Amino acid sequence: MKKISKATDIIAITSLLLPTFAIAGESVKVDSIEVYSPTYLPSIGLPIKDVPYAVQTATGEEIREQAGVSIADYMVNNLEGVTVNEVGGNPYQLEINYRGYNATPIMGNPQGLSIYVDGVRANMPFSNNVLWDTIPDFALDDMQLVGGSNPVYGLNTLGGSLSLQTKSGRTFNKSAIDGSTGSWGRNTGLLESGGVSDDNRFDYYAGYSYFKEDGWREPSPSEVQQWFSKFGYEDEDSRYDLTYTGAHNSLVGNGMVPDYLLGDDLKGVHTLIDKTRTQYNQVQLNGTEFVSDTVMSSGNLYWRNLDQSTYNGDLNDEYENPGDDEGVINRSKTKSNVYGGNGQFTFDNDWLSRRNQLIVGAGYEYSKVQFKQTEQEIETLDPTGFFSGDLGELEQNSGLTGQTYTYSGFVSNNHALNDQWSVNTAARYNYVVIDNDDTFNPAGDSRSLSGEHDYDRLNPSLGLTYNPNDNLTTYGSYNESSRAPTSIELGCANPDNPCMLPTQMADDPPLEQVVAKTFELGARGKFASIYDSNMSWNISGYSATNHDDILFLYTESNSTAGYFDNVDKTKRQGIDVGLSNAFETFTLSMNYNYVKATYGTDINMVSENNSSSSDDDEGQISVEDGDYLPNIPAHSLKVRAVYNPQSNWYLGATMTAFSSSYMMGNENQENDSSQSPFVRSEVPGYAVVNLDGEYNFSHMLEGWKIYAKVTNLLDNKYYTGGRIAESRVNADRSFSDDEIATSSMIGGAPRAGWVGLRYEF
Repeated sequence: MKKISKATDIIAITSLLLPTFAIAGESVKVDSIEVYSPTYLPSIGLPIKDVPYAVQTATGEEIREQAGVSIADYMVNNLEGVTVNEVGGNPYQLEINYRGYNATPIMGNPQGLSIYVDGVRANMPFSNNVLWDTIPDFALDDMQLVGGSNPVYGLNTLGGSLSLQTKSGRTFNKSAIDGSTGSWGRNTGLLESGGVSDDNRFDYYAGYSYFKEDGWREPSPSEVQQWFSKFGYEDEDSRYDLTYTGAHNSLVGNGMVPDYLLGDDLKGVHTLIDKTRTQYNQVQLNGTEFVSDTVMSSGNLYWRNLDQSTYNGDLNDEYENPGDDEGVINRSKTKSNVYGGNGQFTFDNDWLSRRNQLIVGAGYEYSKVQFKQTEQEIETLDPTGFFSGDLGELEQNSGLTGQTYTYSGFVSNNHALNDQWSVNTAARYNYVVIDNDDTFNPAGDSRSLSGEHDYDRLNPSLGLTYNPNDNLTTYGSYNESSRAPTSIELGCANPDNPCMLPTQMADDPPLEQVVAKTFELGARGKFASIYDSNMSWNISGYSATNHDDILFLYTESNSTAGYFDNVDKTKRQGIDVGLSNAFETFTLSMNYNYVKATYGTDINMVSENNSSSSDDDEGQISVEDGDYLPNIPAHSLKVRAVYNPQSNWYLGATMTAFSSSYMMGNENQENDSSQSPFVRSEVPGYAVVNLDGEYNFSHMLEGWKIYAKVTNLLDNKYYTGGRIAESRVNADRSFSDDEIATSSMIGGAPRAGWVGLRYEF
């Protein structure tokens, strides 16, 4: 294999271009370079026919064209196996679920997906959560979603890994101005520019985006500012990039609302206001070097800084008698710094006279998180949902400094046994040390969070592919991956001292690390031309088991009080099916997913307002092996159609449909909704249709484009998640001395539309 001597060739490998087998996108890349980089760092690349697991991809252009504000929206509307729970109540705070595993910005929620941007892990150190508002979507060049617990992708890859690559001056060699306006007072702006020096050695890309809206629920304003810049150097054998990512954001997400307060338009609120402010900075240096024609080194160094604060107006859980304060203002402050580096060597040399690719790599990361939370009682809940009146004393209830040291090493090898069979083996060793220092409770206090914990594990992987012909690939694989408990989980693990999600701490009994084991069988291929078309398809089936899974177990149904604990097992089993057909002027793509996400052991939970709960045992419900995990639809169907009669315009439509799911608090599936007028057992299924289109004034006004996007075209009313809970807010918004059993729901956004102009030069 010759050295890569052109920037475009290096970027083609780094971009991980694959055929779009199951993605509902505008094109089917059956004729593109079918290579895949088997790690989160750039490598020489493998033929896709030798990859023994499911992979989905999309380009930055496909992401930009469709409606939505982040990469999370695109995943929900297009990718197999992805569902959503808008638990945060803000478009940038989506809880993504892939094959029954979460990636969410909410601290404390269990995370099962690893996220990488240009080879740097984007999961935050305190809780492994993912802040979608810190990822500059405008700068994305492409993405890939890899299914399964592939150990090469490191910690938190329990159900899959998302790898994102950004633009450079070589992939975006122009400038653009973009702006849009429309529903909910949403206005956006974008400036971006990229280019290459005259001697072809240096390139640059820089962009700034601005997003502001009033929100469709009242009040829920948001403002998001993102920066991204990349400066690159390249010669025949080398590629180096220095990048900066920044964000300054204010998000209001008013969360779940009692069903009877939502109203017919689903705009109702419970208590106000829930605001998150984020300041984010990241600097990284990426390098790729060809040592010889068949040996490639790649790596990165990075620093990340997060300064985040929250302000939440909540009902006072300590309210007991008339005259008590009705509300409490919870505030938190989180500061984190992360330093790390990754490196690997790729050896693309034949072995036993057959193609063989060996990758050896290592990584190190150090993080320091400083956390503080306070609460302040406030006198009165107003009919508006805000609190007013006298304020109580400001009280700190937790403080923690958490330091995490992560060391890892991995090896991956793909060997062609013959022209049809190949075998893929991999293993990764992780060693994690978590050192918590309580800055609130004094040393020796029984509630102290201070403690040091360490975890290590060697995770293996084995896969086989069989290619009977050029148009068919079959595969099977077995993978193991793990995640260590986070500082926030270790700081809230005592049932005798429950804490409040997402942040308040109690103390830290030890937790076991989570280990996921996944079996997967699949096939993918393409058909010969049918009616002058190109058709691609894929199917995969998987069975994943989490051992010692960490769940948040509630201790009271009228609050978010609870603790983290290991449970013996949880399981995910499912099937993904995708089909895409590209005609001359029309593309039709669709995919279907079935996932059975269940508990794998018998456990007791608290849900006092579940009709099956025990009055004699503090509202406990019995959850049995085989009961479904909440807020995960079993079925999803996604269809994407694009009409493109001429090169300068297109019209696209996307339909997403999800089946019903069980409410949180009904984990045993035994709640009888007829026993209470306000308590649901399930979140109903729903379907949404979105439209997008673009016209390029290529002949009249060179460089100008006009585009439009419509979400929820049919204005369907739907919910994305819910929980059986309690409230003291009456239907007329007066404050009740008695607790009211209710379903707290997250409503879906109504019909909306935006129009925009883009000028490229």
